[in-house]
Amino acid sequence: MHKEQGVIFNVTHGSFVDGYGIRTTVFLKGCPLRCIWCCNPEGQKCEPELKVTSLECNGCGRCIEVCSEGAIEIDSKADGHLLTVNRKLCTNCGKCVEVCFTGALDYFGRIITVDELFDIVYRDVQYYRSSGGGVTIGGGEPTFQPDFTYSLLQKCKENYLHTAMDTCGYTLTEKGFKILEEADLLLFDLKGIDDRIHRNNTG
Repeated sequence: MHKEQGVIFNVTHGSFVDGYGIRTTVFLKGCPLRCIWCCNPEGQKCEPELKVTSLECNGCGRCIEVCSEGAIEIDSKADGHLLTVNRKLCTNCGKCVEVCFTGALDYFGRIITVDELFDIVYRDVQYYRSSGGGVTIGGGEPTFQPDFTYSLLQKCKENYLHTAMDTCGYTLTEKGFKILEEADLLLFDLKGIDDRIHRNNTG
């Protein structure tokens, strides 16, 4: 049993761009870099984050009623209902998400165990076997949650699933290096050859 918990923000089934064959790509939250071109900025922080899609708001006001911090405002005079969240006041408690039926308020990221996540990726096993595909773990940065990622990697290997790590290569932990060593395939996102430009572009 693999009970380790991690935080993910997406699972993509049927990917053709994250390694060989048909793959399932798991996106983990947390990254040590802040690339100016980041295509998954919602994956930079480790914890689940409140997502606001103002255009989905129907102006019902349920979120305002349950927010004890007074962090939410709705401007009904705006073109549509303009929903705003004051991030300095928001405690990320999730009460507003529970009462939002339109999806205007939701989370980027959820906590999941290795076993729960493996059950999701294993559903596609016939696609992997027929196409030479497998499971790709990216993010964020997969080595940023080393215990969780290593356990998921081992669970995949125990079940003969091909594994790929989509990494920026920035890891400082022994287990992080072990992950990169034991994956079947590394997709290494090289940010820049010049050290100064690299630092400017990635923080």
